[in-house]
Amino acid sequence: MTSREKKAVFGLSFIYMTRMLGLFMLMPVLALDAHAMRDSTPFLLGLAVGIYGLAQAMLQFPFGSASDRFGRKPVLIFGLLLFILGSVLGAVTDNIWGVVLARVLQGAGAVSSVLLATAGDLTDDAHRTKAMAAIGGSISIAYVLGMALGPIIYGIAGLAAVFWGAAVLGALAFLPLLLVIPQIPEGQQRRMGSFRDALRIFAHPAVQAASVGIFILQMVLGASFVVLSPELLRAMGVTQGAIWEVYLPVMFGGIVVMLYPVIYAEKHKQHRRMLAISGVTIAIGALLMGLFAGSFWPVGIAAIIFFGGYNIASAILPSMMSRSTAPEQRGAASGVYSLMQFLGIFAGGVVGGWGLGWIGVQGVFYILAVVGIALALQSMMAGGAVGKLLAAEERS
Repeated sequence: MTSREKKAVFGLSFIYMTRMLGLFMLMPVLALDAHAMRDSTPFLLGLAVGIYGLAQAMLQFPFGSASDRFGRKPVLIFGLLLFILGSVLGAVTDNIWGVVLARVLQGAGAVSSVLLATAGDLTDDAHRTKAMAAIGGSISIAYVLGMALGPIIYGIAGLAAVFWGAAVLGALAFLPLLLVIPQIPEGQQRRMGSFRDALRIFAHPAVQAASVGIFILQMVLGASFVVLSPELLRAMGVTQGAIWEVYLPVMFGGIVVMLYPVIYAEKHKQHRRMLAISGVTIAIGALLMGLFAGSFWPVGIAAIIFFGGYNIASAILPSMMSRSTAPEQRGAASGVYSLMQFLGIFAGGVVGGWGLGWIGVQGVFYILAVVGIALALQSMMAGGAVGKLLAAEERS
């Protein structure tokens, strides 16, 4: 890569990481303060967890289209300001409705598609896959750090401090945006198609396949955090302030479980098989957490299995997306992918909250087991779009 491209990829990855770190820090601790929030119910708790994803999903295409007309950086600035505003609101409210609104505003800063379009503007086709891999890696780093830092900050200063941390991270994202990322030539900046052209990407088989997969996967994640943090506290016998002591080894164990299947998939072109295995692994972990709820070692080991399966799928699906679409399609394709990703988080939060109120903690884990099996079946659909896509990926 040229120096200009390296600056662009570094800056864009940093913005991705700070925004997603703010999100992931909140995921494992939002459910812990439910009893202290006014007007809180299980359903509203699930809504607060997942509505960020709904706002993101609804605004991915509008933000991308606006960046074509008004420029990438002005739209990125606007989106980051919305994210900061939502984070500040979450820090100062003690009502569940205030938290729901805060999460809506955080999600309204839907700049993922704009960031991907900017990466396309500032990198050569020969280096596009490297750029997407770097951005994907920054999200993975944010995921691991968020799962560890969120509980630590919560243990020291409570949920408000986690929201304040997200606001600070949003402010830090302005530094590379204003000082590092190069200016985009106007001709390149406006080269993307119209909103109508972007809508056509929904019919692309590869985009459909990867988008359905990420929707299912993120639904699992959104639903799990409605019940997982309280259950880990109960099973491990630790206080809320010490939950990071549980999440850190669980997340590290999940990464260790992920490594060999992902390496094997890349080396032997067995992406379809490994994606199916990831769904089965998620199902096994969720089922064990439901069966052994309240037991120390079984729940801890099951959580590691669960996150191992999630990590496998989250590594394979973006690779499918980038390799299965032409360079001129990747901006629109990423918009659809991001839409389904955040819509899955919203659906998972709502399903988790509904399930918690209707059939309890164990029932939600059993639902997650069924969804994990659905991911495995979706990846192996013979003759369908998913099967064709993954078979082509294996042959490539």
